Amino acid sequence: MSARRRAVATGAGGGDAPVLVTGASGFIGGRLAARLAAAGRPVRCLARASSHTAQLERLEVEIAYGDLRDADSLRRAAGGCASVVHCAALVSDWATVEEVREANVLGTQRLLEAARAASVGRFVHVSSTDVYGHPGGAAVEESFLSTVFCNWYSQSKREREGPARREGEGPGGAGGAATVPREAEARARAAAAGQALETVILRPATVYGPGSEDVIGEIARALRAHQMLLVDGGRADAGLCHVDNLVDAMLLALEHPAAAGAVYNVSDGLEVSWRRFTDDLAAGLGCPPARLSLPYPLAAAIAVALECGYRLLRRATGLSLPALLSRQAVQVLGRDQRFSAERLRRELGWEPRVDYRAGLADTLAWLRGEGT
Repeated sequence: MSARRRAVATGAGGGDAPVLVTGASGFIGGRLAARLAAAGRPVRCLARASSHTAQLERLEVEIAYGDLRDADSLRRAAGGCASVVHCAALVSDWATVEEVREANVLGTQRLLEAARAASVGRFVHVSSTDVYGHPGGAAVEESFLSTVFCNWYSQSKREREGPARREGEGPGGAGGAATVPREAEARARAAAAGQALETVILRPATVYGPGSEDVIGEIARALRAHQMLLVDGGRADAGLCHVDNLVDAMLLALEHPAAAGAVYNVSDGLEVSWRRFTDDLAAGLGCPPARLSLPYPLAAAIAVALECGYRLLRRATGLSLPALLSRQAVQVLGRDQRFSAERLRRELGWEPRVDYRAGLADTLAWLRGEGT
């Protein structure tokens, strides 16, 4: 890791010690880094040497080059930092088990160890509502634990496996089944046990807004090409969370005394379906609405077949382009993404400042090239 130092102002209450942000060259981490820098907080951004850092270079931040696979680079990046926000993750429907585990589980473990060695005060781990296994139905609270397997990304983020149960029940829940190796969330919790390091876990739902290349950008490309596929007509709740509302939650998680040791869902609670969201995007882009739809059982069956064929082809040929449909995409589009953020509201005073109308407008401005 090498570091390029830029002029960094000191914010009130933040001292001279920077906040280390991983994944800062990406959508969510980059938005957080910009907000911290605008507030005058010293910020250090961890980025791989191959990452595109043009946006970061426009900010008053320090860039530390390193990799979650390189423990030495993480120790150097964390040195002297007051806190860490861990946004970096391998989000993929197609990566191997080993690739996902290396990045999301072992990478998190290395970063936690680096944070402890650097006497970091608080570690905010950005997880995902995928840990719940897309149960659908009523709004899911933080205490729900699922045994439903979604994909290796959600598996790597989840706290533990075993029968679905409420926190506070014995290991394995009422049935007494044994737990199995804990993944990224559990490692974050374990790191705080008996240590000075405080950890906070955030589980955002479907994050949208300017800069969302992998989700909103992909939907926009499909709409423009008349290839957007919905599941069950797009009736499912999209579980939207505007990126600026998520960043507000991240800032509270960094500073609020009550956040230490807690887990919070982050979702705007809009009850906007995928049909409405994609129709609104299409109208704003001047495109026809999505017309393609498959029933959930058929979409899931096709996704399984495509995944199996894709993995065999990838292993044989080194193919890098993804298949057209995955189980993860089917679950996200076909199951209600309702997650309660009541705990975040009650304990930290969070409220979604950006409503749907404003969030849609700035997302469309970005997609049309009118926004930053």
